[in-house]
Amino acid sequence: MITLNNICKQFPKSNHKLFDHLNFSLGSSQTVAIKGRSGSGKSTLLKIMAGMDTQYTGIYEFNKNVVTKNPRTLLSFRKNNISIITQNYHLLQDRSVGANLQLSISKKSKKEIEKMLFLVGLENYASKRVSLLSGGEAQRVAIARALLTKPKVLLADEPTGALDEQTELEILNLFQSIKQLGTKIIIVTHSDLVSNICDTKYTLTPKKLLLTTN
Repeated sequence: MITLNNICKQFPKSNHKLFDHLNFSLGSSQTVAIKGRSGSGKSTLLKIMAGMDTQYTGIYEFNKNVVTKNPRTLLSFRKNNISIITQNYHLLQDRSVGANLQLSISKKSKKEIEKMLFLVGLENYASKRVSLLSGGEAQRVAIARALLTKPKVLLADEPTGALDEQTELEILNLFQSIKQLGTKIIIVTHSDLVSNICDTKYTLTPKKLLLTTN
C-alpha cells in the first residue's frame, strides 16, 4: 500500500542528509513498528508518509499510484487515506470530547461519534471537557478522531510516549482492536512493549531502514 523508493532528505542550507536513498514497503503487514535513536528521522519519515513533508526527492507510491506534491492533491490524499496521531493529542482543551470530534471531522452524525467513542472505551464521554481527561483518555479521544475518517493507514508518532506503563498497555490493547477494522498501522516508538505487538519491526539507522529480525 505504501512504498517509498530512493527517498533522499537533506536539511535546508545544510550538507547533512537525513535519508539517503531510503526504501520502504508496507506490503501485507497489518502493523509496523519503526524504532531508532532520537534524531534519526522517525517523525520526519511519518510526515513524508502523511504527505505533510514534501521537501524530499524520490518516489512515494500509495496503492501503486505516485503521491504528487501538489498541496490541493495532498489535502485530498490525506483526507481519503491517512490519519495521524501523536503523543501530544492536539485536542482543544476548552471544548468537550464530542465537540473536538465534531470540529475535526465534518459531516459526522452524533451516532457515529458515539459509536467511535464506544470502540475506544469512552462511551458516555461525549459531553466531558477535554481538560478533565487523563493522558490515556485524551489519547483515546485522539485515536477516535483519527478513526472517524476510516483511514486506510493510521500513522502513530510515539502514541504512548507520555503515558505510564499500565495506560500504555491499555492503548496497545486498543491498537489490537483497531487491527480488526482493517486499518493498517505504522507506529514510531522507543518502546519494546509497543514494537512487540507489531507484525513487522524496522530500525531506522543512519539514513536507512533495516528490517529487525528478532
